[in-house]
Amino acid sequence: MSLYGHTNINIDSLKRWANALSIDNITEVDYGGEPVIFDEITKKILNSQLQVFTALINQLKPGDDWRNCQGFISAIFYNTFIRVNNNSIRIGDYYECFIIPSDMHTYKKIIKGFDYTSIGAIHIYDGEKVIATIGEKSDLIWETFYDYFINENEDGSIDHTYVNHEQVLSIQLFDVEYKTIEELVLLMNEILLRVSMEYDMNFKIYSVDPVFKLIGDDSIHKMQYKPTGYEQVPMLYLNNAINSQDERLAYLSYYQVIEYFFVRLQNYYFLNELSQIDTQNVNHNELRKVLSRYKKISSEREALRLVLIKSVDIPQFKSWIVSDQKRQDTYCNSNVLKIDILEKDKKIISDLTERVYSYRCSIAHAKGDVDEYIAIPSLSNQKIADELPLLKYLAFAVIESCSETQ
Repeated sequence: MSLYGHTNINIDSLKRWANALSIDNITEVDYGGEPVIFDEITKKILNSQLQVFTALINQLKPGDDWRNCQGFISAIFYNTFIRVNNNSIRIGDYYECFIIPSDMHTYKKIIKGFDYTSIGAIHIYDGEKVIATIGEKSDLIWETFYDYFINENEDGSIDHTYVNHEQVLSIQLFDVEYKTIEELVLLMNEILLRVSMEYDMNFKIYSVDPVFKLIGDDSIHKMQYKPTGYEQVPMLYLNNAINSQDERLAYLSYYQVIEYFFVRLQNYYFLNELSQIDTQNVNHNELRKVLSRYKKISSEREALRLVLIKSVDIPQFKSWIVSDQKRQDTYCNSNVLKIDILEKDKKIISDLTERVYSYRCSIAHAKGDVDEYIAIPSLSNQKIADELPLLKYLAFAVIESCSETQ
């Protein structure tokens, strides 16, 4: 079983943490996926809770159970001061983050049973000192994120938003008062990597999602379909991208749909250029120019541009962009690699090429010690996720335009 490290928070560290809390610069907080705006009444209530909580904490002595002070604080308090992002909590010298098994093999190594489960644990030591544990999540992180896991109905009944929230585990770190969030994430990832190497048990950080709180939709859809003749290999890449749970792998799979047609479009370009020459009476200077132009489009970036020229219907692409404000903000109003849809078609294709190719390189490559952007796992997930709708749109356009049936 888990060590429930939140019950053993160092009292002095807890006092330092509590006395440093303030609501001065807080204007809103996420609560169960909904923003709560801090008006004067909310601030007054929260400030009163903070004062009572801090006073009680300051009266604690070594060995006292700080949890006796929890009765005076609300869910908003937890989400304002204890919660970190959408996956973790921090209080005093204690840090805890949601994780889940990455595969069924790991799941069966730490969770026993079916309807009713028993959860094992992995305790991590530094000599004789326990520094972390992996296993059942604590009551504290459960209370903090309670409104993500439970929907309370008007009649007083509740619905569980997750089929079995017990399967969401956690990693708990102890005696980490003076570590920054970045250092905590680094330590956590290093521990998870070591566990994978030592026990062949793989875990990944898990973040709650307000989508789970939606009741859902059971509409029946009807779609007209006629076989289109997509080529099988790029279609497999496309399906892999759509079903991938990892943003980086999804991006690369979408890109591979496009990449699949690089050589074909380069060959067609060459054949078209060559057709302009009288092969029965060769002008070698003209032939040299053809070869020179072909050499220029032999790079990956230029091959990408060729495929996009053939595949992207610019008026349709513009309509797709302007139909969604988020797309406009993400792709047209970004600080770097902006796509200017008011420009001529050639410039739009050029902007698309640079954006897609740059992100592809940042994901596929990881050269350290150079002044280039690299998409670091976890830290860059949201940025890559924002690019996926664009890549999906382009991949569909390419497979429709470039597929050749026998």
